[in-house]
Amino acid sequence: MIVKILGSSATFAGVRYNHEKMRSGKGELLKVRNFGSLMGLDKIGPQDYINYLKAVSSVNKRVSKPQFHAVISAKGKTVSKEELLDTAGKWLAEMGYGQNPYLIIFHNDTENNHVHIVSTRIDKCGKKISSAFEKIRSVRALSTVCKKQKSNIKNLENFFHYRYSTVAQMRTLLEKVGFEVRIEKDLFQILNYGKSVREFKLADIENNCDQYCTDKKRAQQLKAIFKKVLSVDIQGNYEVSQTDDLSSKLELLSKMMRKRSGIELEFHSKDAKHPYGYTIIDHTNRSVMKGSEVMPIREILNGLSTNNQIQSEPVEYRISFSDPRIEVDYILSELEGGGLIEEAVREIELKDDVDDEAIHGRNRQRKGKARTNTR
Repeated sequence: MIVKILGSSATFAGVRYNHEKMRSGKGELLKVRNFGSLMGLDKIGPQDYINYLKAVSSVNKRVSKPQFHAVISAKGKTVSKEELLDTAGKWLAEMGYGQNPYLIIFHNDTENNHVHIVSTRIDKCGKKISSAFEKIRSVRALSTVCKKQKSNIKNLENFFHYRYSTVAQMRTLLEKVGFEVRIEKDLFQILNYGKSVREFKLADIENNCDQYCTDKKRAQQLKAIFKKVLSVDIQGNYEVSQTDDLSSKLELLSKMMRKRSGIELEFHSKDAKHPYGYTIIDHTNRSVMKGSEVMPIREILNGLSTNNQIQSEPVEYRISFSDPRIEVDYILSELEGGGLIEEAVREIELKDDVDDEAIHGRNRQRKGKARTNTR
């Protein structure tokens, strides 16, 4: 894989550029995160995302072009959009953008699958996320993510010793650590970047489920930790406790629970509603549990809420194209300063891939001509 950081912008033109890709059927919005109460709107257009990003960025007047726009690309079609999405999310966290509002858009209009990431360089406290040695750090961050994913293959055998009560839990465990799972007929297949690495009979997985029993002592211990995190770490964090952004609170809860107890949380929701349940992956105890064995999801949501009006954030959210407010001119020529990173990490497979129009604009630099609106 390779990462390239595109030019900054004061107008967040990257949002509109990717919107045009989606309108033409060449792009798909995979993920929207940390946009707070904006998710409560019935229809969300690109201008809504832009306004929110501008509002967050306006707290810091010293940064004139706060847009953060990057591309992560894979060689050919060997990496699926789901795997690119997972890599992009982990890369953003490594770069310090995990808690910022961001969009991840998949493009299928070149020979190489790739995703675009649009965010702001200003966090919600008004601080600028460091851009020092950004070119080098971006590549190192991607290398770190890819190395962690590769190390999972070496440790794959360890995950087979986890205890679980359903096939779905085993699937959640493997997907959480970076693998893809396919269940076809009587086979349980484990894939890494589209290549099959292990294969089991589904009946063998189901037999392991029958041997599961709840560790009541561990469940009580985790419940006590949940209560402490909800009352101290969440409610004691003023920035988080005062927001209605459920996604941010759930992410902080997951982070603190892993720090305190070595567990990972996977929340389950449908149709952009509040989570209806969650799974606990206990790496310390090598087990996967239903969240209800420890603490009902209702108690968690009540513990996260400072009032009864938490806004949920959808797992997937498509931009509405029907709202007349979002009908815009072709704005590819408005993308500013297409700085392109050419540096690469030697340890991982690289493939140059970038939308030329996203970098250079539509024929706007030929023969040194000034930018003009050719509409």
